[in-house]
Amino acid sequence: MVEINEVSVNRVLNPTAINLGDYVINPYVGCEFSCLYCYVRSNKVASKRKRPWGTYVDIRKNAPDLLEKEICEKKPKTVLLGSTTECFQPVEKKFQLTKRILEILNNHEVPYIILTRSPYVVEYIPLLNQRFCKRIYFTVNNYSDIFKQAIEPKSPSFVSRNIAIQALLDAGMPVIPYYSPVIPWVTEIKDAFSLFTTAERVDFEYLNFNLKNTQDIIKSISLTDRARGKNISRMFYEKNYYEQTWDTMDEEIERQASRANKRYKRYRHPFDAFFKNTYFD
Repeated sequence: MVEINEVSVNRVLNPTAINLGDYVINPYVGCEFSCLYCYVRSNKVASKRKRPWGTYVDIRKNAPDLLEKEICEKKPKTVLLGSTTECFQPVEKKFQLTKRILEILNNHEVPYIILTRSPYVVEYIPLLNQRFCKRIYFTVNNYSDIFKQAIEPKSPSFVSRNIAIQALLDAGMPVIPYYSPVIPWVTEIKDAFSLFTTAERVDFEYLNFNLKNTQDIIKSISLTDRARGKNISRMFYEKNYYEQTWDTMDEEIERQASRANKRYKRYRHPFDAFFKNTYFD
């Protein structure tokens, strides 16, 4: 059972180090999808909560009203939506904070970029098609049902996400299919390019082994497939093996992209460095 709390905040436009905008808006705190690999699990705000990540969502009920005022004060050049939450998670159907925020951004002609993995975003295509949505990074992946159950059982199905991406593409939206995290021996990338033939490009982000809960991810995979879990665990401890494994993945992505005559970008985390807030825009 997800605990829903309505809260008020002092500001809604927050400066961000992520290079996709000068400000970020997160209309909710928490995420019902509860993906095991989510980097927000270990941030300062989440670690102070008594309830585990994925079991609560705070509704920032005054966010739209604050946004109207803050846009005039801060005059943002570009706004990022959804750096630490899913703006289109199930609670959005009831509270519609994201919808109201999109309406305000459009009315003030403020460009924005969206991070999402939720098919519900397609309900807002009429809002997104008003020239100010500059890019949608839509997180997908491709691994078997048994691994999805182990890693992200509550997230939307990969098929539903693929359908949503195609609907956005068909509507002329600037959407980037974003495979994340790519997990060796788990993620299958052979269809990554053929699925989205009209996409500008396809992006890939490799699993970050510097997350605080990397061992939980490895353990979950090991319980599903001991041999694959053992190989991934070896990457955690052996730098050479880590580099060799990702080199092989680089080659495979390049091969698939060449066959499909498709552009791509990929983010490969250094062995001993955390995420640097640098995306591909």
